[in-house]
Amino acid sequence: MNSIKIYFLLVYFLIHGLCAQKNPTHPELARSGKEMQDLVPYGWRVLSQASGDLNGDGHEDFVFALQNTLKENYEYNDGLGVDTLDLNPRMLGIYFGKRNGKLKKALQSNTFIINRDVPTMDEPLYGLQILSNGNLQIDFRFWYSAGSWHMSNDTYRFRFQNKSFELVAYEKSERHRGTGDEIDHSIDFENGTLKIITTTIGANEEREYKEESIKFELRRLKSIKTLGKPFEWEFQQFRI
Repeated sequence: MNSIKIYFLLVYFLIHGLCAQKNPTHPELARSGKEMQDLVPYGWRVLSQASGDLNGDGHEDFVFALQNTLKENYEYNDGLGVDTLDLNPRMLGIYFGKRNGKLKKALQSNTFIINRDVPTMDEPLYGLQILSNGNLQIDFRFWYSAGSWHMSNDTYRFRFQNKSFELVAYEKSERHRGTGDEIDHSIDFENGTLKIITTTIGANEEREYKEESIKFELRRLKSIKTLGKPFEWEFQQFRI
């Protein structure tokens, strides 16, 4: 290969690399590694992480949420709320522990960990947990310092079965900060039951409760992969 071809190849890869930095995408997570530090791509930070046994094989598994750290994706705000928004992309990684001590990638989602994209909004990702029964729990919390009177806590529980992380339960607790009224949804997708508890505050600060139970049939459980993004699946007149 002559020097002219080498020169143009070097220019091409330099330009391509600069464009990739200015327009960051989600890199492919490592297929395997020995420790967490082997799995987190350069330039990404850990937002939340958890460990436990997800697939019942007795080996420690890991789940983590990551976010890129490029300064170009910071947006400055001179209005209400925080003065800087970090709009860098986020992703979810799940790894199974193996007998040889290595960690093998089980799932990567580039869409399920939503971003904090409103200045008056608190961090929506409330945390990741691997429960004692092996379920993966992902919690979101929505609270706004301005622009909304409503606050909510949303919990997704996934179980590794049928070669995917299927959604087996979902809970949503919503409260109006002005009136104090609350509405709680609890869904068991495996048994097809939805429980709704509504709490209203009367004129004399008395609490009134109303409980409703609904049976439903679901042909196939949703999973992290088939959901894609949280809060976009229309189910029983609200979004999951």
